[in-house]
Amino acid sequence: MKKYDINVILTIFSLLALTTLAVIGLKDGMGNTVPKSEVRDTKEESPAKEEPALSDTVFLKSPEAKQAAMEAEQDQMVAYDLYFDYANMTLPQVVQAYLDEIGMPYTSVAFSYKNTVTGEVISMNETQLMTAGSTYKLPLNMLIVDGVETGEFSMDQAYDIADLEFENESEYLAYRSQFGDDMTISEMQEYSLVYSENTPAYGMVKMLGGFEQTYSMFERYGKSRSDVATIDFKSGNKTTSDYYIQVLDYLWHHQEKYKDVLYFIGESFPGQYFKTYLPYLTIYQKPGYYAEALNVDAIVYEETPYLIALYTAGLGGADAQTTEINGLGYVQLTELTYVINQWHRVNQNP
Repeated sequence: MKKYDINVILTIFSLLALTTLAVIGLKDGMGNTVPKSEVRDTKEESPAKEEPALSDTVFLKSPEAKQAAMEAEQDQMVAYDLYFDYANMTLPQVVQAYLDEIGMPYTSVAFSYKNTVTGEVISMNETQLMTAGSTYKLPLNMLIVDGVETGEFSMDQAYDIADLEFENESEYLAYRSQFGDDMTISEMQEYSLVYSENTPAYGMVKMLGGFEQTYSMFERYGKSRSDVATIDFKSGNKTTSDYYIQVLDYLWHHQEKYKDVLYFIGESFPGQYFKTYLPYLTIYQKPGYYAEALNVDAIVYEETPYLIALYTAGLGGADAQTTEINGLGYVQLTELTYVINQWHRVNQNP
């Protein structure tokens, strides 16, 4: 069984708590109020990446090249205590080997991976229902962009947030204190994607006609092979990685249209989630948490870029009654991101 340093877990959990507080009306870890336009004003500096052309043939890396990649990064893998036989295992086998080490059942993880150059898709438990958490905010923001394109909404107009449903009254009142009765689409995008806040997301849902109407439009970006085609709002926001890999693929192929969405998810949670072990990479990510679930959807710009929809349940002992992010579960999620990326580096990068 893999062992963890409790001090490391507590430190990470403290950082997560500070990130959660770093929103409007509240203070960040340094006691400073987060500026309203701190992120948005620099948006033009980070244009969307160009997507590589899809290859006509599946890339096959030689066993010798894979072994060389293993040897080059052996010290790092050992230091992280995440050394597996990446060169001779499939991606699901590597993930299962990690789950064996931490004593978790294979059903605790569902993922779908796509190589953007070869088009190869690799999955595990991809049609198993998982709790979406805040990952629903990614297709939600895409729907708003679609509405702007068709003329239904305007980037120059402010939209009402004065009569919204809310889960957290203090968060909602903080938004009303800073923004008053309305927010622009850019403001809603920033705070729903960079900080993953609920109030601006609920404002977008209201613009689209409510939750039922909003969720009915999610098939625009894909349809899962499971009984739940997209996200089932009525059953507790259940979804599948099979659906979300299609959302990411749609986003990948329409980068110019959704460049603002990409910008904001590129700014989200620096040094956390998929960015924890990979600070040297450009990563666009939308994490999601609720009760037992800790998830992250990402576009990862390795030498060969890839898409990953990673959904988990019960990591660290989290369950349906969990009300805060489980510190150990979060560490395990970030280790999974390293394991997945390392398999990709060994097997899919040139």
